[in-house]
Formats: sequence, C-alpha cells, structure tokens
Amino acid sequence: MSQLRFDYTTSDWVVFAPLRKLRPHHAAVVEATHPDATASSTESCPFCPGNERLTPAEIDAVRTDPHNETSWQVRVVPNKFPVLTIEESNGRSQDGRMFQHMGGCGAHEVVIESPDHGIFFGQLPAEHIELILKVIHRRYQDLKRDRRFQAIIIFKNHGVGAGTSLRHPHWQIIATPIVPRLSRLKFVEATEYFDRTGNCLYRDLLHEELAAKERLVAANEEFVAIIPYAAHLPFETWILPRRQQPTIDLLQAEQFRPLSEILKNVLLKLYVGLDNPDFNLTIDMAPRGDEEKEYFQWHIRIVPRLTTPAGFELGSGMSINTVLPEEAAAFLREGDTGAP
Repeated sequence: MSQLRFDYTTSDWVVFAPLRKLRPHHAAVVEATHPDATASSTESCPFCPGNERLTPAEIDAVRTDPHNETSWQVRVVPNKFPVLTIEESNGRSQDGRMFQHMGGCGAHEVVIESPDHGIFFGQLPAEHIELILKVIHRRYQDLKRDRRFQAIIIFKNHGVGAGTSLRHPHWQIIATPIVPRLSRLKFVEATEYFDRTGNCLYRDLLHEELAAKERLVAANEEFVAIIPYAAHLPFETWILPRRQQPTIDLLQAEQFRPLSEILKNVLLKLYVGLDNPDFNLTIDMAPRGDEEKEYFQWHIRIVPRLTTPAGFELGSGMSINTVLPEEAAAFLREGDTGAP
C-alpha cells in the first residue's frame, strides 16, 4: 500500500511505494550488458505481442484488427508495480504536529509504444509516433476527469541509467493527488513573470531563442527544439509549441504530425550524436485549474544521463553543466541523424 508523507523541511511530499522494489530490474540490466539475451527475453516480456496475459487488464489500445488481440500497435495497461493507485483514498491524517500523511491515491499507467521489443523510439515512422502521442493525449484527457488528481506527469525512461526496469520501449503516466514542489516553483516563477510583464515567460523565452538562433536544434511550422541558455545538464533539450498552450489538452489535430516529426528528429540526433545515451523525457504542463491560463507553456524536456550528480550538486541544489548550450546545440544541429 502506497502512502505520501509531508516533509516540512522542503514543503514537499514523499511517496512511499513498497511495491516498486519488486520491479524486474535484473532483466533490463542483463539485456543492456548481454545483447544475445534479447531473444530469450522477448518470450517472457509482458509487453511483447502474445504475452498480453502477463499484464493487468488493458485500458486502451490501437489495433489493426479489432478481433485480433495481438494486432495492437500501441497498448495501455496499469503498471503492475504502481507508485499510486486509484483505489486508495486521498484523505489526509495528522499524527502529531510534524507527521502529516495521506493515502497513495493516484494512477500509474504504462503506454507500450510498439510491438517491437528493441526498436528505438526515434527509429519508428512518424505516423506511428503520431499514434503514440494521440494515445497519450487521450489518456491525459481521461485521467484529468478524476477531480482527485491535481497533476499528471507523463514521462519516458530510456536505458538502465535512466531508471528503465524493462527494455521493451514504453512511456509512463502517473497522476498525483498533489502538485509536486518543483512544479509549483516553476508555476510560481511563471505566474510572477506574467503578473509583472503581462507576457508568458516561456513564449518570451522562445522568442528570444528564435532571435538568437545559436541554441536552436530543430524547428518546423508548429514546434521548436532548443537547448536552453541555462540548461542544467549536458545536451538537455526542450521542445516547445509555437502556439500558446498551457497543457497538451489544447493540442489540435493538425499539430500531432509536426510534433511527431520534431520529436523523432531530436531523439535521432541524440541517438546518433551521443551513441544512444540513456535519457529521461518529461512533458511539463500547467496544473489542474490553470489549463487555459496564459502564464505557462507546456513543453517536452529531454535530459540525457551523461553525468552523475555528486556532493556539490546534492549539497547546494545547483547544477554543474560541462557542455556549453551553444556548443551542444551546434553539435546536434549539424549532426547526421542517419534517417533517409
């Protein structure tokens, strides 16, 4: 049973999720270090076609044949080892003045992006990536209907160093009953900037980056990829929409293909240029209640795991970036993705 406990020293909640320790980390490590183990792994992989019985009951799917269980292209299932669960209460309790906790209420879903056990996301056709993004969009819209959920975190881990426990490519969606502190801080900064200037912080930032050009990685008619001026980690890359959109809820039908294309392009650049690095990808959005306010702009953050935070970073909370954003952007911008 999961539980959230409040840390008064940081004004943040900590999730205690005992089930997470049962995840099959060993399988991912074996595949990463012994490529010849992949074939046997697919036989027991719960995300491979034919093994649908190994996952919890399906939530959503896209199939080529609705009568053929194994014909799916994208599939969504509850996480077998969830951080939070829908069945739990979000009620809060107090054990003494300093010990506040609440039930592990939320949702934890897995979006299996392809039947292919080993294909890299950026190597998928743009039309298939579009399918994945539309399914994620649909799941976001469905989860936000539950009024208990205050934030919905959408992310993808790639590689053992990024926290992957199963190699088969997938995304995850976690809905939480609170807004995490880091998100709250970003929203506070964006709100204060809007109050001072009347402008969206992220739209002004994008405007300045487009004018400067030196940190641009890629762009199309709907989206722009940059390495931010103050990127916290080497090759940290953002993808921002050109339209004013606080959440992905406002994505229009004609935006999905350009988003698919630029995401594919950026991930291929990282894959080729940095020799398939482990990375974490997140989609940052405004919280519940602010979905249509102009102070925030949703964006994708891709963070390659090229360095390990050490004592200074942990002690100070500051980041050390060993690669200037201008140099990183030029390297990616000029690199060959290997795509036809």
